[in-house]
Amino acid sequence: NAYENYTSGFVTSKVRSNSEQLFEQYCESRDDIDWVYKNGDTGQQYFSVVYTDAVLKQWLFYPDYIVMKKEGTVWIIETKGGEYQDKNIDRQIENKFSAFKRYAGEKDLQWGFVRDLDNQLYINNTVFTLNMTDKSWVALKEVF
Repeated sequence: NAYENYTSGFVTSKVRSNSEQLFEQYCESRDDIDWVYKNGDTGQQYFSVVYTDAVLKQWLFYPDYIVMKKEGTVWIIETKGGEYQDKNIDRQIENKFSAFKRYAGEKDLQWGFVRDLDNQLYINNTVFTLNMTDKSWVALKEVF
C-alpha cells in the first residue's frame, strides 16, 4: 500500500478547503472505508465528467474524491467550500450537479456534493440547491 502510514499532517487551509480537510478527517476516522483517492483537478489522467454550460459548450468536471467502502460500494464525492448557504461557490455548480447525477445514475455509482456548515459535513445527491437548510442537504454520517 503506497499510502501506508500516510497522515494528513500536510493538509492546511492553504492547500485544501475546509470542506476537503473535514472530509479527509472524516474518512480517516471511519472503519468502513477501504481507501480514498484524491482526484486531480485537470488532465486526461484523472477522472472527469462532461457537463455543458448555458450555451451548450462542453467542459470537464473533476470530482474531488473516489472512495471505496469495505463492503464494495464506490462513492464519488465533490466537496464544495463556502459555509454560507447563499454563497455562489461555483458558477457552474448546478450544471455540474446535474451532469454528475446523470453520470452516477448511468454507471450505478454512489455520489454526492459535500459541503460544510459550522464544521459539520452535509451531502446532497437528490435535488440541487445552494440553501443548506433545505432537506436535500443531509448530514454526511447519515448517508455515507
